[in-house]
This record gives sequence, C-alpha cells and structure tokens, in this order.
Amino acid sequence: MKAPIRVGIVGLGYMGRLHLRRALESPRAQVTALYDPAPDSVKELRMQSLPVVESYEQLLERVEAVIIASPTSTHGVYAAAALRAQKHVFIEKPVTATAEELEMLLRLQEEVGVVTMVGHVERFNPAFQALWPFRSEFSQYVFERIAPWTPRGSDASVILDLLIHDLDLFWALTEGRVADIRLAAYRTLTRQADTVHLWIDLVDGRGASFLVSRTAPHKRRRLVANGPTLWCEGDFLQRTAQGWRLQGEQYIPLALEIPSMDALAAELEHFLSSIQEGRATSLSLEHVHSVMSWAWQVEALAEHRLLFAPQ
Repeated sequence: MKAPIRVGIVGLGYMGRLHLRRALESPRAQVTALYDPAPDSVKELRMQSLPVVESYEQLLERVEAVIIASPTSTHGVYAAAALRAQKHVFIEKPVTATAEELEMLLRLQEEVGVVTMVGHVERFNPAFQALWPFRSEFSQYVFERIAPWTPRGSDASVILDLLIHDLDLFWALTEGRVADIRLAAYRTLTRQADTVHLWIDLVDGRGASFLVSRTAPHKRRRLVANGPTLWCEGDFLQRTAQGWRLQGEQYIPLALEIPSMDALAAELEHFLSSIQEGRATSLSLEHVHSVMSWAWQVEALAEHRLLFAPQ
C-alpha cells in the first residue's frame, strides 16, 4: 500500500471533529496538523497530544492535503492559500459563499493541477448508492430534508445549508439543463430563508420537487424517485431503500443492493485514493460548479420572494 497522505484540518467545530475522527481511523491518512483560530476549539485536542499548530501557514507547511471544515465565509480564503501552496483540497459544502470565489478557485486549481473535492456526503449515503444504478429509469423526483433549529450552519440560508445536498443529488442523477424554477420561501427564525418549497423542471421533461426546512420538530431526509415502470424510495437517515417494478398491473418488489458503509469515511477514502492514484474526484470544483449555479439562482429567487411566516 502507498504511504499515507499527510493531512491537515482547518476548522475543528462539529464537522471538523467528524473529519478528524475518520482521518485518524484511515490507513490512507496521517494527521499532521490541526488549526482553528478559536483557542477553545483546540484546547481539548492539545490535551490529547494531537498536532495542533498556531497558524494556518504552519499547517500548510506540514501537509500534502487540507480538509477545510471552517465556516462557509472563510472557505475561499483558506482554499486559495492551500491551492497556491500546491496542496490537495477538500472543502466542506457549500464550497464558497459567492460565485466569484468559486471562479477564483477554479482558476487556481487549473494552474496548479491538484486534486479538489467538495463535501457533498450524501453521494456516499448507502440509500443513494442503492438507487444510483436505476437513475436512467427515473423521470420524477421528490426530495424532503427537514430538521429542528440549530445555530450551526445558520450563517447561510437553508438553501446553502440543507437544500444544497439535494440539489447536488438531483444534478448527479440527471446532469440536466433547467427549463423552469419555481419556489416559495419563508423566514421564521433568521433574516434568510428557513423553509423553502422548490420545483425544478428540466428541458428534457424530467423534474423534481423539494421541501427543505430547518425549523421542523424532527429530522427527515428522503427521496422518492419514479419512472413509467419503477418506483423507489430512499431514507437517508435510516440508510435504507426500497423499490418496486410494475409488471402488468402489479408492482413487484425489487431486491436493492444497499452497501454497508459509513458515508463520511467513504467520502474521505474517495478523496485520498484520488490523490494517491492521480485522478480527479467525482466532486471536484468543476463538478460542483453547476450545482452551485443552481443554488445561487434559487437563493436569488428566494430573496426576491421571501415571506415572513406568521406566528
């Protein structure tokens, strides 16, 4: 097996800690630097004798690859510095706060030729993996992603915080061109959209509806995908999937293959193996560009039509 890749992580909050755990467990990774500008975020890690450094510059000196799990507003700065230092880069979603930042990162990546990847972890969810082989048979999709309120992620609208996951899955399944976008957006706890109902029609006749909210009493993440003779359902929380095929006038259950895998660990392994094998990831900056274009278009519509939900 090839030598492990020297990995650094910037941003040791909730997601950063999850990435740290998987990196420590991976034989492909050697965690050589950790950085967070907030001293309290790394105090416990120092006590565990983990390699905490004093600056991001020190981190870049010690690593071959960087995992950026800091707030979205800092992604562009951290990623640009890593690319200029010719480091491979993994960036948590959403990749950047603005289209201009993403365009800048794309130019830098083209200059240095390193591996980049954006953390759309639901691509590696066993439920999604089970439905993936049938994607050519689907024509209509229903996505639902709701969750209780939490301050984490509230620096972005619910579109860039939660809906971005399902926009990415829809793009992965269709790679379609948009014909029409319609939505209703509501704010309840922040100044941005907290609940969004969205409909996207593609030029080839396929389409999807989305319900996303961060003010629900419980969590639900699911996808219903169907075509003329096929109906499938995936539960991303339970990591389960079911399918039925229409034969005559009856639906016959499908035997779906649901892989046994940890999505975050599989995502990290995809990034590290891409570096070791010198190939692009399936979630490179180029691949997510279309998804982010959709997201920013939806965000602009939501800001224009934002309503305050009555109490």
